[in-house]
Amino acid sequence: MRSLVLAALLLACFPFLALRAQAPAPATPPAPAGAAAAPVEAPGTGKKKLIAITRDLEPYSFEQDGRRKGYAWELWNEVSRELGYEYEVKVTDSAKNMVKALQEGQADVAIGALSINAERESVIDFSQPFYESGLQIVVVAGASSFNDMMWSTLGTILNLQFVGALALLIFAMLLISHLVWMFEHKVNEAMWPANYLEGMWESFWWTISTLLVGGADNKGPIGVGGRIVAIAWMLLSIVLLSLLTASFTTTLTLNSLKGEISGPGDLPGKRVATIAGSSSETYLKKGERNITVEPYKTVAECLAALKKGTVKAVVFDSPILKYEVAKAHDTSLTIVGNLFERNNYGFGLQQDSKERENINRVLLKLTESGFTDELQKKWFGEDK
Repeated sequence: MRSLVLAALLLACFPFLALRAQAPAPATPPAPAGAAAAPVEAPGTGKKKLIAITRDLEPYSFEQDGRRKGYAWELWNEVSRELGYEYEVKVTDSAKNMVKALQEGQADVAIGALSINAERESVIDFSQPFYESGLQIVVVAGASSFNDMMWSTLGTILNLQFVGALALLIFAMLLISHLVWMFEHKVNEAMWPANYLEGMWESFWWTISTLLVGGADNKGPIGVGGRIVAIAWMLLSIVLLSLLTASFTTTLTLNSLKGEISGPGDLPGKRVATIAGSSSETYLKKGERNITVEPYKTVAECLAALKKGTVKAVVFDSPILKYEVAKAHDTSLTIVGNLFERNNYGFGLQQDSKERENINRVLLKLTESGFTDELQKKWFGEDK
């Protein structure tokens, strides 16, 4: 009897239990406005699938024999392997478009030689830096004309320090000339006339001749006072002539070696090539630098323009310039000056990306394990 009652109750409640089971689940609240889109999960794998955007720029990311390779790309492959990411690759033609894709949510990560700067940081996020770089200059060795070298030499010589030294030398010569005339015109009027202007002219001629060639033919002091002054001037002339010769020789040698451009200070007034949309283009156009900037798509195009004489120099990231110059096997291409406008490369991410901490953690791990050192040796040799 009790079993029959329980069965009847279950039958009575069954329609209500069925209706509750078919009721829709509560709706998931929408993501807050402005939040970064989370990467989707690859179907059937349980792994996150990201859209990775890059550009062809050796030796950081480029395609060869149907495979993508490079320093930044191999580093990203190791990071994604550690984190279990799968990704789809998109290729664009500039750093500017890489940033734009992240900003508009068309990509999750940007991979390559992407410089970290304030302008980009305001619209996207970056991982921690994985490579320290800076700008350098490439010129054609010996490309300066004779006129360029002469103007450069004159500009180096005719500075305030040189003009001051020259004025001091002339004053010393006038003083010596006056002393010699003062002592000699009383005992040797035939060579040093008593008239001051005529006597000073003869005396100044003797002073210059002594400085340059060690004396004047058929002319010399005969009095005691004049000879004492002459001895002092001869000894001083040896020192002064040695210093002047060394100074001129060094200046001419340096100018012949360094050419027209030897650092960023020589760029104003010149036509300079760089990569369109790069941080180096921003640097060259910043302020009142008076530099005519010629943007190109690739470093190879920049170097070709340099060899044709279209531009005077190429300015871009140092490691890429060194790589491309070595690859060109052209001994006329020379990297001049030290690093300037130092910067760092990092992976670009969407603003407020949830993957940033994970990627940073793995980058630190790879640095501590020595993986990045080995990767650097592979692509850049022992020294950066």
